[in-house]
Amino acid sequence: MSRLAVLAVATGAVAAVVAVPTTAQAQEFVPCSATALRNAITRANTTPGPATLYLSYGCTYQLTVEDSPGNGLPSVTSEIDVIGNRSTIRRASTTVNFRIFEVSGPGGNLTLRNLTVRDGRSTSGGAGGGGIAVYLGARATLDTVEVTRNQALVTGPGGGIAAGGALTLRNSTVSYNIAQDNGGGVSAGGPLTLSNTTITGNSARAEAGGIDVGAALTATNSQVTDNADGEATGGIRVRSGATATLTDTLVRGNTTARQSSGGSAAGGINNNGSLTLDRTTVLANRALGTADQGGGIANYGAAATATIRNSSVTHNLARGSATSAGGILNSGGAVSLTATPVTDNLASNCAHSSPAVAGCTG
Repeated sequence: MSRLAVLAVATGAVAAVVAVPTTAQAQEFVPCSATALRNAITRANTTPGPATLYLSYGCTYQLTVEDSPGNGLPSVTSEIDVIGNRSTIRRASTTVNFRIFEVSGPGGNLTLRNLTVRDGRSTSGGAGGGGIAVYLGARATLDTVEVTRNQALVTGPGGGIAAGGALTLRNSTVSYNIAQDNGGGVSAGGPLTLSNTTITGNSARAEAGGIDVGAALTATNSQVTDNADGEATGGIRVRSGATATLTDTLVRGNTTARQSSGGSAAGGINNNGSLTLDRTTVLANRALGTADQGGGIANYGAAATATIRNSSVTHNLARGSATSAGGILNSGGAVSLTATPVTDNLASNCAHSSPAVAGCTG
């Protein structure tokens, strides 16, 4: 219910009625201090309704101690909007290992804006998320945020971000993060949405140097570039039962070095689920191991489908076995090409695919 403010015009003949909200959002300015930031998050968690925290302009909030085991800041359990004002939140290099942010379900809903999150190191193997962990039932939105140089240690996924809940990245960059497990940049067990976002320079000891997709990825006007892994997927891994839709997106310069046989491997995109590309470029990705693999795309398994429209798959390389394909390797699934050239890939474009990729030669 709203209070009504009534303004009478001087003549008295006309009155204007203006609605004024009764519920005010909690707002707080956070001084340039790690302690002040911890205290502000704690207050926001315990205050009814959403809260907005305004960080000091250009400040570095350097975390030197854990707030709780494995976390540099209090776990976010409510709706909190952090306005970064070009500030940085980082773990001090001389302290123990911990991630920066944890967002817990069911009530955790964190929005970060205009901010850098860096140098986090998660040590809890199952959870991962060197920079940010978003648990099942929670949500996180990043807008104009850089997540960089974080690590998921032990066996944790998501060097930059591990998300079991919903994750949205807009106008953001996830760069130079490392995972001992899957998803050097992002490990997404829940829905992942990218818009005008770059995932670059990340690496994974296991699979998916760039993004590990466990549920649904929607990427628009984004880039997945120069990521690497040691097992099966340089750029994007789409797990069995998961979906990925890429529109106006670039997948370039990603590398895998899988040596073992069995399963699938790809420099650019390794699809075991449902993949759709529209106006998307798969360019100069490399599969350098000895396993059967696709330089640009591997589509593997009877349930795997790849629908590729108005796109291109060019200048990719597979240096694996005699049954690898530089452009697209289909193994048991279905690939549909529409207005999509697959050209100038080494050692072949789609050779050795079974079933063959209609419309792809060489």
